[in-house]
Amino acid sequence: MEPRTITLVSGLYFYTRNGKSNYPDNIISELKQSLKINPWYREQLICYADSKEMADVLKTNGLYVHKIFDTAPIEILKDTAHKMKHWIMFEAVKEFNDVIWIDWDTYALKPIDEVFIQKCLKTENPKFTLIQNYWATVNCAIYYLNKKYAAIMEQSFDAIVAEPNDELLWKSVLPKNIVALEHFWLNDFVINIWDEEDFKNITNNTYFLHLKNFDMLSKLKTIRYEINK
Repeated sequence: MEPRTITLVSGLYFYTRNGKSNYPDNIISELKQSLKINPWYREQLICYADSKEMADVLKTNGLYVHKIFDTAPIEILKDTAHKMKHWIMFEAVKEFNDVIWIDWDTYALKPIDEVFIQKCLKTENPKFTLIQNYWATVNCAIYYLNKKYAAIMEQSFDAIVAEPNDELLWKSVLPKNIVALEHFWLNDFVINIWDEEDFKNITNNTYFLHLKNFDMLSKLKTIRYEINK
């Protein structure tokens, strides 16, 4: 039996909310900065877009565009800012069985290896980035998804939530006590960095940092030395 693999997924789409679209300048800037510090994203990410225009931006930056979802359901296209990421993962997991979403505002401390893969595949339930007291409970900066959860995802698209982003849509269909359920979290494999205090949470197990901004990496050289000495 061949070992199971995990497909790494990301995307780019207009910021459309209630049918009104804005060009995603900030996300494109993050994408370009991300590729400078994570050049392997170009070789390993499978990308999706909501339009040919966004697909062209991805391609211009050396990324592979797997599909363009310009014919997605109207409820997705009129609210891509909140639902397109969810739709991308929903479609990707049906095709590839095991997928990981990677936001652009991330930095990989080390490449994904068998340890990371086995962490994800164990129990096969979704595994999210844990941020204590996070407003939406689950953070989807980097998260794993198995095909078995596609049916649950499909239910979430119709959920009534305060703001229909992918994190609240997920929250609507996941266990209420999810914070206490260890098997739903990537734990120190992914660390959220919102201020300098968060650097102390990095361990030798950490693969990814989810960054408030890329300027925060100026402290990383010292921090990496401290955790590895």
